[in-house]
Amino acid sequence: MLTLVAFVVTLGILIAVHEYGHFQVARWCGVKVLRFSLGFGKPIFSRRFGADRTEFVVSILPFGGYVKMLDECELPNPHALSEAELQRAFNRQSVWKRIAIVSAGPAANLILAVLLYWVLFMQGVAGMKPLLGEIEAATPAAQAGFKTQDLITEVAGEGVSSWTDVRWILLQQTIKTPEVTVKVEDQARQTRLLNLRLDSLGKDDFEDDFLGKLGLTPYRPAMLARLGDILPGSVADRAGLRSGDVVLAVNDKPSPSGSSLSRLSVSSQASHSHCACNVAAKSWMPW
Repeated sequence: MLTLVAFVVTLGILIAVHEYGHFQVARWCGVKVLRFSLGFGKPIFSRRFGADRTEFVVSILPFGGYVKMLDECELPNPHALSEAELQRAFNRQSVWKRIAIVSAGPAANLILAVLLYWVLFMQGVAGMKPLLGEIEAATPAAQAGFKTQDLITEVAGEGVSSWTDVRWILLQQTIKTPEVTVKVEDQARQTRLLNLRLDSLGKDDFEDDFLGKLGLTPYRPAMLARLGDILPGSVADRAGLRSGDVVLAVNDKPSPSGSSLSRLSVSSQASHSHCACNVAAKSWMPW
């Protein structure tokens, strides 16, 4: 329900701003506006305002809207109006004024988007700090000398504050050079300059997370590898694993976190038909 209400409110705002663009530019161009309508269906609000007695209407279905302007083509008897009022008809305006009125709706939405993004960026955008996680062996990051919990502060001489910054600058550098200089800060606040090789990346690597191919992964605090729901009749159920168990080791290899459990399980399945899983409060058993 929250998503549905948010969608309706957002759509209503976009439509209101769009139609207001048509309405305001029409007034600036001297065109008489007869009705400003938001939504379709049964009207739930209707009032007349201003010198032109423009009718403002809000209907029950907020999925559209329109601005009705004076137009001789829609009048049953144009001669009933004075010449001064007919001069305010939409069809009597110059082509440039008509283009401006028609274009004002999309332009208003564009201006709204710029203003919203401006406010958003003024408040700041959340991002993950470029703190390095486990550095896998034989990756360019390991060969360059990166260490776990190093904080990346600069890439190619440009300051970075999030993984988004790191990803974007490295993506640009792969086109320019086979090697890039990265400045990092360790836990003791000591800085180092490291040369990271980029020539191991192929064009197919950019379709996925190419940072992982370089050996640069975000740091994630270790979490217990606690099991969730165990599906009845599954291999885990037959092995005796139960919901809430904490996995301590797989094939005698410690598994302190959920991510390492996934890697150990995959490697064990690739080399064995079964593996031994040691869990808290349980003895080891085939899995």
